[in-house]
Amino acid sequence: MSGNALILHIEPGEGFTGNMPELLLPHLCKISHRSVADESSLKAVLQEKQWCAVLYSPDAADLQSPIQIIESDFSFLDSLPGMACKITLDKQGHLNFPYVSEGCVDLLGVKSVEFSKRPRLLLELLHPDDKKFFRKSMLSSVKHASAWNWEGRIVMPQSSDIKWINLRATYHNTDSGGTHWKGFMVNITQNKQAEIEIKQSRQRLRELSSHIELIKEEERTRIAREIHDEIGVLLTALKMDLSWLSHRLDNAALLEKTHDMARLLDTAGRSANNLVHSLRPGSLDCFGIVATIEIEAREFFKRTGIPCKIIKSDDQMALSDEHSITLFRVFQETLNNIMKHALAQHVQVEILSTTHRHVELIVSDDGCGFDEEARNKPRSFGLRGIQERIRQLGGKVVIVSKPGKGTKIAVSLPL
Repeated sequence: MSGNALILHIEPGEGFTGNMPELLLPHLCKISHRSVADESSLKAVLQEKQWCAVLYSPDAADLQSPIQIIESDFSFLDSLPGMACKITLDKQGHLNFPYVSEGCVDLLGVKSVEFSKRPRLLLELLHPDDKKFFRKSMLSSVKHASAWNWEGRIVMPQSSDIKWINLRATYHNTDSGGTHWKGFMVNITQNKQAEIEIKQSRQRLRELSSHIELIKEEERTRIAREIHDEIGVLLTALKMDLSWLSHRLDNAALLEKTHDMARLLDTAGRSANNLVHSLRPGSLDCFGIVATIEIEAREFFKRTGIPCKIIKSDDQMALSDEHSITLFRVFQETLNNIMKHALAQHVQVEILSTTHRHVELIVSDDGCGFDEEARNKPRSFGLRGIQERIRQLGGKVVIVSKPGKGTKIAVSLPL
C-alpha cells in the first residue's frame, strides 16, 4: 500500500459485547512486528511479503500488544460491484478466505462473516456440474504459478436460482502456509445468458438451413422424376409418331421438315436429361456416389476441356442418401468454382473411405488460387455453402489456397 493509511484502533469499553468481534472479523488483520536496524534491512522487510499496510512507530514497544486494525483499502473494495477476496490453499488442500468484501452479500447472498466461519461455503454453493472444473482450474494455477481464471455457476442459498460467476485472481508465491491469491468475483449472468441465447439462435439457424436444404432436395427429386417420367415419355412418343409420319411421306420438302423436327426433339431430350441430372442424377440412386462423381467429372471435361484425374479407394461406398447428395452437391459447387474462377489446367479428385469410418472428398486444382480477402467477400456464398452443408452432418472442411498456387478443398464426413 502506498501513501498514508487510515488505521482504526478500537478500544472496547464497558458496554462491549461478545458479538462485536464477529462483526469486525472480516475486516481485521494482525500486525506482524519487525525490527529494522538500517536501510538495507528495511528494504528486505518490505520485500518479504506484499504488505497491505505498514504501521511505523518510533517506539517499538507500542507494537508488542496484539492490536488489530481495519485497513483503509478494504473499505474502498467494499464499495466496488462484485466481491474482492483473498484466497489461500493450505498444505492439506483446504481453501480459506481470510478476507472477502461486503460485495459477497449481493453476489452470493451470504455475509462476509459467514465466509470466515465456513471456508467451504463457496464450494457448497457451486453448481454440481461446475465443481470439477473449479478445482481443476485452481490446481492448474498452482502447478503453473499463473493467474486463476474460472467461470461457472453457483446455486443461490435462499432461492436456488442459478447465477454465473467469474473469478479472476492473481497468484502469489507459495510459502510454508500454502498458496495465496488475491482476486475478484463478478456476476456475469447477463453476459452468459446472452452468449447462450446467441449459441441457441445460431443452432436454430443451422437447423432451419438444414431443413430448407432437405426441402430443396426433395423438391428437386420430385421435379426430376416428373421431367423424366412425363416430359421424357412425351418427347419419346412424339419422336415415334414423327418417325411413323416420315415413313409415309413422299414429298421431299415435308420429309426434310420431319428430319428437322426429329433433330429438335433430340435436342429437347438431351436438355431434359441434363436438367434431370442437375436436379438429381439418376446414377446416384443406381450406381452410388463414386460412379456419379466419375460421370460428373467426365461431363466437366466435355464442357471445359479440363481433365479430371480420379483417385478412389473403392468402387462402392455404403453412404446414406443424405451423405451422398451432400457430397455430390459439394463436388458440383467445387467444379463450378473451378470453371468460373480458377483458370486451371488440371483437376485431381480423391474419394476415399478411411479406416476411421469417414469418407473424404478432396478436390485439388492448379489454378490461380485466391487469398483470405477473396474468401471472405460479402456475397461469396459458394465456399460458405460447402462449409455449412458439411457442418450440418458433423463433418469438417479444410480449404487451402494461395494466389498462383492453386486450391485444395478437403471434406471429411463421418459414416
